[in-house]
Amino acid sequence: MKPESAAAPTMTKLHEAIVVHLADAILSGVLPVGSSLPNENELAAAHGVSRTAAREAMQKLASLGLIESRRRKGATVLPRDNWKLLDESVLDLAVLRVTDAAFFQSLVEARLLIEPRAAELAAQRASPADIACIEEALTAMASEADGARGALWAAGDVAFHAGVIAAAGNWVFTQLIGTVRAALGAGIRLTGEHALSAQASLEQHRAVFEAIRRRDPAEAHAAMTRLLLTTRRDFDALEQDGVLSGR
Repeated sequence: MKPESAAAPTMTKLHEAIVVHLADAILSGVLPVGSSLPNENELAAAHGVSRTAAREAMQKLASLGLIESRRRKGATVLPRDNWKLLDESVLDLAVLRVTDAAFFQSLVEARLLIEPRAAELAAQRASPADIACIEEALTAMASEADGARGALWAAGDVAFHAGVIAAAGNWVFTQLIGTVRAALGAGIRLTGEHALSAQASLEQHRAVFEAIRRRDPAEAHAAMTRLLLTTRRDFDALEQDGVLSGR
């Protein structure tokens, strides 16, 4: 069973459907911290799967830090500090379900540590193919800049940031592209009228690209920092307006 409104990962195994269903309930607060989960027999019966599939689902939830299982006591939901929120399957649900500002600002703070440095390295290391890839993403964004920030804008935005990170030539950074993608998607979905106009945002992205193309590491770092500080201000505005709960 999939949650109706969640952008869940593609299901390939029976136990994964249970994982997504229960992870969604935990992240949304339907199953709050400390609450007990159904046992394996109950889960198997409710989802029409074998007890083995139900057991695998519980093991996966435990590996993600969402629950703790103990003999005779059963499974209970753990506090959020234990959740492996950077796991892509968890993060994709979290950006849809979590509503407190601290969660989103933490994503922005992490991006501020990584992406300006990635832009700086890209200005030093980017190959002609890397620069062409970033420019292609910028062109895709420009084609949408006169309208709403829809799916095509979001795809171009993700491709732009992924291109910059890839051009940095640091394999650790590339492992974080999924986090950037989720954070960008949440920002586009939530900020709405609080965000810069598409044209203004496009110019900020263009400034990053031009600095990389000119091989100017300091300006690439500064331009990416300015872009991400705008995102942080957008989330501050959402908190002030009560769209996100306070920290």
